[in-house]
Amino acid sequence: MAAMGVAFTHQAFAFAVYIGGGLGIAAPVWPIGQIAVSLFFVISGYIMVISSRRLFGSLRGARIFLIRRLVRILPPYWIATLLLVAILLVLRGQGTDGGDLVRSLLLWPYPNAFGAARFLPVLWVGWTLFYEMVFYLVFALFVMFSRGRAVFLVAAALFAIVLAGKAFQPASFILSFASQPVLLIFAAGMALALIREHGIVLPTWLRVLALLLCIAYLILVPVPQNPESLGFHYLAWAGAPAVLLAVAVLGGQLTLPAPAVVNRMGDASYALYLLHVPAAHFWTWVWGTLGLPGGAWAFLVTLLTGTVIASWLFFLAVERPLTRWLNRRLGAAAHDDAVLQRTGV
Repeated sequence: MAAMGVAFTHQAFAFAVYIGGGLGIAAPVWPIGQIAVSLFFVISGYIMVISSRRLFGSLRGARIFLIRRLVRILPPYWIATLLLVAILLVLRGQGTDGGDLVRSLLLWPYPNAFGAARFLPVLWVGWTLFYEMVFYLVFALFVMFSRGRAVFLVAAALFAIVLAGKAFQPASFILSFASQPVLLIFAAGMALALIREHGIVLPTWLRVLALLLCIAYLILVPVPQNPESLGFHYLAWAGAPAVLLAVAVLGGQLTLPAPAVVNRMGDASYALYLLHVPAAHFWTWVWGTLGLPGGAWAFLVTLLTGTVIASWLFFLAVERPLTRWLNRRLGAAAHDDAVLQRTGV
């Protein structure tokens, strides 16, 4: 759901709007992409607590945790970034600065058109992975403690990082970017996971209320003049509705139509998140080169459909086998952990 929201927003309002007469709709749908990103962060915090249940209280837990997360995130991201670079170069004759490419692959923030507000790597979505890495490093520091204490210490550390950034206003771009309040969204996901791990199921009325409040946010809260900023107001207009949606969805049992299909989509969600930009550049070139019939909506529907299919194939043929192989080679295989075996979370 979150990956599809990001993919739709980018493919619709960064690509499809320039096809023919455009989509015929305005772009205040922009917040959907940011809310979807925030939902990713909530889910990440949630999943790290759930999937690390066998690692808490273990001195070797930090090593295993970091290996699994680095293997899970970086190789597919590198492949998608290099694929985008190849598409831009071969099909569009657009080169990529070597320094920017290296920094992007390393997820090392550097100033760009957004200035101090946002790190924009070669593959746009990589800026969110930087925050994932910050969260993982902090999480790994406290895995040695019991689950409840570890979650408390991780949340406290995230708050300390953000408060230090606000108090000292570091001149360093990377320190400034790493201490943005957006980090606090992970803490909300961890708190929700801790509630569920204690066997607490939120009442249906509370989950419905959370969903209604989320919808109200989407309708009533205006898009800020500077949506690229990741400060405390970002938590209000993008983080809060994401947390409300997570409470509605993850706060108890959820019966979904066609659960097998939904699970398969969940498996390929990371691939969809990474591949939707390279796919959009490729399909834009194909559409223009072949002069395909149809307007912007035909372009968007075929692009989204093709991206979903390509993402699923990428997950099956590349992401899952590569992740499992690297985990085995590095001694971090999850032999009996269903959450980690299903790598699409």
